[in-house]
Amino acid sequence: MEKSLFKLYLLTIDSCIVKKGSEDLKITHVKIRNYRNLRDIDIGLAETVAIIGENNSGKSNFLKAITLPFLTDDNTHISKKLSWIDINNETRKCYYKKIILNQNKIRNDEITVEQFAEFLPTVSVEVNIQASGAEEYYVKDMSYAIEDGEIQYGIKYEFAPKNCADIFRVVKEVVSQTEINDANLKEVKMNLLPVEYYNYSIKVSDGSNVSYDTLRMFKYEALEAERDDFSKTKNQLGSKFLVDLLKDRLSDQDKLKIEKEYSHFFEALKEISDINDIINWQETSELKGAKKFFSHINILPNMPPMQSILSSVRLGYSEEELSMQGLGHRNLVLLFVLINSLLGKETDIALNVLTIEEPEAHLCINNTRLMVSFLKAFTDKNKTVQLFYSTHSTEFINKMNLKNVVVLHNGKAYSFADELEDEDFAYLAKNPNLDLFKLFFSKKCILFEGISEELLIRSYIDSKETLSDIEVLSFHKGFKKIMNVWKKVNEGSGNKLGIIRDYDNQSNAKKQHDKYNDDKEICVRTTEYYTLEPEIVNTGDNYKILKNKYGDVFGWNDMTDDQLTEAWKNAKATDMFTICKDLASGELEGFQMPKHIQDVIDFLSQESEEVL
Repeated sequence: MEKSLFKLYLLTIDSCIVKKGSEDLKITHVKIRNYRNLRDIDIGLAETVAIIGENNSGKSNFLKAITLPFLTDDNTHISKKLSWIDINNETRKCYYKKIILNQNKIRNDEITVEQFAEFLPTVSVEVNIQASGAEEYYVKDMSYAIEDGEIQYGIKYEFAPKNCADIFRVVKEVVSQTEINDANLKEVKMNLLPVEYYNYSIKVSDGSNVSYDTLRMFKYEALEAERDDFSKTKNQLGSKFLVDLLKDRLSDQDKLKIEKEYSHFFEALKEISDINDIINWQETSELKGAKKFFSHINILPNMPPMQSILSSVRLGYSEEELSMQGLGHRNLVLLFVLINSLLGKETDIALNVLTIEEPEAHLCINNTRLMVSFLKAFTDKNKTVQLFYSTHSTEFINKMNLKNVVVLHNGKAYSFADELEDEDFAYLAKNPNLDLFKLFFSKKCILFEGISEELLIRSYIDSKETLSDIEVLSFHKGFKKIMNVWKKVNEGSGNKLGIIRDYDNQSNAKKQHDKYNDDKEICVRTTEYYTLEPEIVNTGDNYKILKNKYGDVFGWNDMTDDQLTEAWKNAKATDMFTICKDLASGELEGFQMPKHIQDVIDFLSQESEEVL
């Protein structure tokens, strides 16, 4: 469909378009290219997005990137033009390599400007926006295609050369003066990529222009993690947002009332201070008519701007100034004020993008839960706000809605909404011990099925100082799907995953899991017997050791190995606890771990080099 006809079609859809349901206007997809350490990201997004990852994985960069398409002159103090360091480092390296390899051709005019333009790196952030019904009014200028009967809306931020010929000229001058190599590259790399010849643009995804009036209906607010000193500053950083919050809540009638109250305040001040007598100069004047002249001089109220009046309001907690509170309370109050300040009376706002870095910063568990509850209530109530936040806290991961989770590692992003099926989400939500941070970001992690395995493995690890870096996590089933996600998240990280399973007469499952054993990053082992207990009893001299140590305690003296196994399986968890406690303290000399567990531990104990 031609562009003109497509636009004409859009003008007629408001009253007749039919969709599968009415959903709120939201960002549903993002593509990030070459922004800082985010080289190539293409993922779907939920209504609320929780971003998890290790330090330096790209979480803060992701939050910054998502706001770039919404930068306008009236909603940001942030420069819309990026800098040299904002261009992905690997992309810059590729560019410099091309320059070094082709410098002779550049000197000798054997490369055209058009060919050179293909070398140049660009930064882009493209977001797809979902809208239906009345919300399509806000994004009608952002439409760029129709797929499966659905109109596609999206805008794209791009940081790219204004004129490639200008950059080509500069590069040619540099390579004409110097033979570029790896040794001297650092001396000229800024000149080889002069970003002063770059500029930014915000356009519809198909490259057409988007109007300022459309962009101004999209706002954003970014709350960075570095907010510890806000209440100690002279102006109290939090007060600005408090003033904004108060201004948004004041009607014209409220402002008139404040003005009247200020007049009453001034009259009281005059009365108390007897200020008119201070300027009663006519009593000392010798000039004729002075008394009449001076009698007209008066003190009048000077109504300050509403901004000035409200700026005198200070944040506090109970009867104390906020600066007297600990970091946790200060951050909690600040976040509440900042977030509530977004709820203005503007009726022409289509979407307010809110990004928060580590909302759990400095919060105790009770205040963390208070913040979680507040954010949920806030987003449920305010459908024009879409929340993006990074976190290291499991409290901020909703197990009932894991589709919200985006995992970042080494600048790569994976959305659970894209990677998992409904049945996977249902299982993960029911898993009582799911800890995504331990699972995806531990250098060495063991997954196992039951409480017996947990007690045994933890006890053994506690008895060996060299194994203290191994994380232990209960995970009852669904290993195959988790292994697939784990592999994507941990590609090139050097992290290792060990999985310990009971045989349970599941030959097919064992064959499927065994396929992963060829991988240097994952080791899967299964019991030879049905469950763990017979595996322990039939390993090495364990039968004799257990019988001698606990024969009188547990009544195992006259039992065969099969009988002991059966008795142990039917015993209380306290029996396993007793054995594991003695194992951890070194009282079970000669005891051997079952082979399938020992194989996994040995695998994790091997040194591996992290791929940088």
